Amino acid sequence: MKTLLSGKLTKLLTPSVIRYGLLLLLTVQNTATVLCMRASMINASATNQKYVVSTLVLTMETIKVVILLALIVIVESSCSLRKAMTLLYDEIVCRPYDTLPLAVPSFLYVVQDNLIVYALSCVDATTYQVTYQLRILTTAIFARMLLNKIITVKRWLSLVLLMLGVILTQVHFSKDSGIFSFRTGKEGPAYVLGLVSILCATLTSGFAGVYNEKLIKNGQQPLLLIRSIQLSLFCLFFAFLGVLLKDGRLVSTQGYFYGYSPLVWLVAAMQAVGGIIVAGTMKYADNILKTFATSISIVMSCIFSYYLLGDDNLTATFIVGTVAILFATYLYSVATVQTAKPAEPIKS
Repeated sequence: MKTLLSGKLTKLLTPSVIRYGLLLLLTVQNTATVLCMRASMINASATNQKYVVSTLVLTMETIKVVILLALIVIVESSCSLRKAMTLLYDEIVCRPYDTLPLAVPSFLYVVQDNLIVYALSCVDATTYQVTYQLRILTTAIFARMLLNKIITVKRWLSLVLLMLGVILTQVHFSKDSGIFSFRTGKEGPAYVLGLVSILCATLTSGFAGVYNEKLIKNGQQPLLLIRSIQLSLFCLFFAFLGVLLKDGRLVSTQGYFYGYSPLVWLVAAMQAVGGIIVAGTMKYADNILKTFATSISIVMSCIFSYYLLGDDNLTATFIVGTVAILFATYLYSVATVQTAKPAEPIKS
């Protein structure tokens, strides 16, 4: 019976089903996580029970490690928890020269998560989604610097369009005075800090992704789950240090789970699952499908943020800028990239 069910499941889970299933999951996860995180911030401010950002990041990483351990046991059907721990010991502790360099991108990912959560306490979900697409630009720049990649003219043009689109989303037109101005002056200092946090997050995201790709290119690439748990264990360590050094006194006073509502727990779970879904998408799908998922997520965030969270930023300039960003993202994903030195294709 078990063999029969396994055979039927294998026939159902064709490559196309897996590919588009992951696309759907990634779209829903991207949209729901950003909206729920923004909603949790609004709710925390309204009830005056703000949770500590660093504890949320640590909780997300803890959930991710638990899920990855469970996946290792499930995927390797003959693998018990004890054997799984032995496998991790062999891959992580016994191979320090392959494992320790992963501390760099892991640290940057933790910083990035903290910046994103803080940014969503200052700006609306739609602004975050469109501005965060600047990570395409930072990734391209770091890829040119670290991997010696030659960016095609078509991709440079798409990057310029991306920059113009982001600038347009920050432009506000006053009907009374008939003058265009930047939203930063209208929204206040908190909004500016939110934008700065997003820009810093795009830098950490771009550098960490390219650095991780360079490590994979220069060394032996382990299984996807092993590489994911190597990164997550370092992230768990740095997230714990963040809580201890940055917010240790506050946590000891008000408690680790202060301000945690069911919505906050949902955010932590979705963000933890999101990293695994992205890794699966890049393994079973491709960058173009991932780009479509991101684009659909941006559109859905605009709609739901407007109707559910009361964000009123859907101005003409914002919509035009968002369309430009979506088009630039698509152009960048379909354009070919030439490298100065031929190498095996890397899935980042």
